[in-house]
Amino acid sequence: MNSLWYNTPAATWEEALPLGNGRIGAMVHSGVAIEKLCLNEDTLWSGYPQDHNLPHAAEIYKTARQLAMDNKYKEAQELIEENFLCTRTQKYLPLGDLILEMQGHSGQYSNYRRELCLETATHTLKYELGGVEYRRECFISAPDQVLVMRITASCENAISLRAKLDSQLSQLYHSTEDNAILMSGITEGENEPDPSKQGIEFAALAHFEHIGGTAIFENSTLLIENATEVIIRFACRTNFRNSFTPPRTARVPYLQTAELDIEMSLDFDYETLKSRHIADYQPLFNRVDINLGTALTHLPITERLARWENIENDPGIFALLFQYGRYLMISGSRPGTRPLNLQGIWSPHIDPPWSSNYTVNINAEMNYWPAEVANLAECHKPLISFINDLRTTGAKTARLHYGAGGFVVHHNSDIWAFSTPVDTGKPGQARWSFWPLGAGWLSAHAFYHYEYNMYENYLRNTAFPIIKDAARFFLDVLVEDIDGTLIFAPSTSPENDFLLNDEPLAVSKTTTMTTAIVKETLQNAIKCCKILDIEPEFAAEAEAALSKLPAYQIGTQGELLEWSEEYPEREPHHRHNSHLYPLYPANEITPGTPLAAACAKTLDLRGEEGTGWALAWRICLWARLLNGERAYAFLRKQLRLSVGRLGGCYPNLFGAHPPFQIDSNFGAITGIAEMLLQSPQPGVIHLLPALPKALHTGYAKGLRAKGGTTVDIYFENGELKKASVTLDAHLPAAEFTIMYKDESKTILLTPGNTYNK
Repeated sequence: MNSLWYNTPAATWEEALPLGNGRIGAMVHSGVAIEKLCLNEDTLWSGYPQDHNLPHAAEIYKTARQLAMDNKYKEAQELIEENFLCTRTQKYLPLGDLILEMQGHSGQYSNYRRELCLETATHTLKYELGGVEYRRECFISAPDQVLVMRITASCENAISLRAKLDSQLSQLYHSTEDNAILMSGITEGENEPDPSKQGIEFAALAHFEHIGGTAIFENSTLLIENATEVIIRFACRTNFRNSFTPPRTARVPYLQTAELDIEMSLDFDYETLKSRHIADYQPLFNRVDINLGTALTHLPITERLARWENIENDPGIFALLFQYGRYLMISGSRPGTRPLNLQGIWSPHIDPPWSSNYTVNINAEMNYWPAEVANLAECHKPLISFINDLRTTGAKTARLHYGAGGFVVHHNSDIWAFSTPVDTGKPGQARWSFWPLGAGWLSAHAFYHYEYNMYENYLRNTAFPIIKDAARFFLDVLVEDIDGTLIFAPSTSPENDFLLNDEPLAVSKTTTMTTAIVKETLQNAIKCCKILDIEPEFAAEAEAALSKLPAYQIGTQGELLEWSEEYPEREPHHRHNSHLYPLYPANEITPGTPLAAACAKTLDLRGEEGTGWALAWRICLWARLLNGERAYAFLRKQLRLSVGRLGGCYPNLFGAHPPFQIDSNFGAITGIAEMLLQSPQPGVIHLLPALPKALHTGYAKGLRAKGGTTVDIYFENGELKKASVTLDAHLPAAEFTIMYKDESKTILLTPGNTYNK
C-alpha cells in the first residue's frame, strides 16, 4: 500500500506530513490535544521587482577574462568579487499556522494512527480517547483551491475546539465574521510611500462548519463546543501577478479571490469536495505503478527506517520512496504555479536556509529530473514557464554584465526572476556567485520536455526560443584560447576550489562543466533548427563553435579533470560532481569508453558520503555507468535517519541536506528510474540497465522514455521477464532500438500500438 503511517504524533516539523495542490502547502502535525497545520503559499516571498544589474559590469568582465587568459587567476577572482557581484535573492516565506486546540483532550489516548495515503493525497488521523473514537481527515484540492479538514467522533456532541490563525510575519490583521477567521498582511514596506517598493500582500481565510453544538468568536479565535462534526475550509491568496509587476500596482483582488474560493467550495459537501480532489489527483498519480519486492507495510515508517541496516528485508520501501517523490511533485508543482524551490513549497522558516530560493547550479534542476521519466510531464511546466521569465531579466544581465546577447542566469534566483550574480559578503564567494551557466542548464529542461513528448508546436514556440537565447549568450562570450579552442573564460566549478601555490581559488580559465553545458546547449540548438527546418545560419554558427570546444581531459589518477588544468582540490570529497555533468544529466559520455572510466574513477575519489542531494546525484551517475550495485549503495543512504550526519532523510522521508532540501527526494527517485530504464536519446530504450541484486524481482509500469513512449517492465530474479513499449497516439511510426544486457533489437512502432518483449 502506498502510504506513510505512524503511531505517534509529529514532535517536529520534519515529522509532520505534507499536503499540497501545487500552490498551497501544509504540514500536518496530528497532535491529539493540539492540531497544527503549518501553511505555505507558493507566491509568498519577500521583496518586489528590482533591477540589480551593474551598468559598467561588462568592462569588469572583459578585464577579468583577460586576467584569466593570462593565468592570473587570483587577480581575476579578486576583481570579480570586488566589482562584479550584486546582492542577494529574496526569501520564500511561511504563511502561518492553523492551530486547533482540542478541548478536553489532555488525557490518555490509544490506537493512535496518522497516515498519508499517496493514492488519494489524503491525510487521516484516528485515535481513541475516553471511549470515543476521533477521526480527522484532510486534503488540499487543486480543482477547488482549498484545504479541507473534517473532524468526526463516534458519538454525538464530543468535539470541542478552539481555532486560530497565526503567523511569524509581523504586519498582520485579524478579523472574524460569518463563521470564518481572516488573517491578512503584507510582507514588507507597508508604510513605504512608493507603491512599487511595497511587498506582497496576502489573505488567509479559515471557514468553519459545525454539525451540532455552538460556535462563539472570541477576539481572533473561534470556540466550537459540543459538536458532532466540524468541517474546515481554508483558502489563501496573494497579490502577486508576475515576476515583473510590483504587487501593489498589480491590483490583484487577492482577498476577494480567497473569499470566492471559500464561497464556491461551500457549493459542495465534504464527500463531493473529496471526490473532486481525488478525481483530479489520481489520473496523474496512477500513471505509474511500481513494485520492488516485499514491503513491511505493517510497521510504521519510523520502525522501517530504524531497520536501515537490514533494508534488504524491506525492498518495497524503495517503491514507496519512488511514489512519495511523485506525490511531492504532483503536490508541489502544477501548471500555473511557481516552480519547486529548495524546500518544494513547504518551509516553516521566516529566515529559511539559503532563502529557500531557486539554486540553479544543481538543486532546481534536480527537482525536475524525474518529471518526464516518472510520467508527470505537466508538473514540469512551472519550471519551463519560469525559464521564460528568466529570459527577460537574464537578457538585460547578459547585455550589461557581459556585453552579450541571449540571456544569462547565475547560481541563485527567486520569484522575481533574479539573474545577476549574488553578493553574500563572504570570502571566496566567487566559487558560487560567479557561475553564468544557469540559462544553459535550464534550457536543457525545455529540450528534455520535447524529447519525451515530441510536440513540434511546443518545440517551435516555447523550447527553441529558450534554447536559442541560451546558445546566443554562449556564442557571444566564447573566446579563442592559445591552442585555438573556444572557451568560456573565466569559469568556476560550482562551489569548489582548487589549490594554486597552496592558496584556494575558484576562478580559472575554464572548467569541464562549463564546456559540457555550452556543448549541450549548442547541440540542442542545432537539433531544434534541423527538426524545425529553420535558421540555417544560426545552426551553422553553432556548429562552427561546437567543433572548436576543448576536449575533456583525464588526470594523472585516471580521473576526469574538473578544471582546464590539473590542480589539487581543497576538498577532494566535495559534495558537487559538476565535472560529471556530461555523464549525467547530459548524455554525452557513454559507458565502456575511456571517459566513462574516468568518471568512475572520479566518483571513487569523491568518496562514499555527501549531502542529501549529492548522494542522490551519485545514484544517477553510477546508474548511468551501468553499475547497479554502486548506485544501490548510495540509494540505501537516502533512507538512513539523518542524526548528526550528512545525507539521509527525516522521519517524514523528506531529504536531509541537512537541513531539509527536497532535491534529494527527486534525485533519488530519478536514480531508481535510471536503474530500471534509460533512454539517452529518442529511439533508444535500455531496459534494466543497472538493476541491483537487492531489487531483483518486481515491476515498473508507466515509466516514460524519450521519443514519446510509455514502458512497462517486469523482472524476476534479476532477469527481464516481459516488457512493453507503447508509442503515443499523436506520433508517426518510428524505429526504436530496444536494449537489454548485450542484446538489442530494432523495431517499428506505430502510433498507439504496443511492442511486447
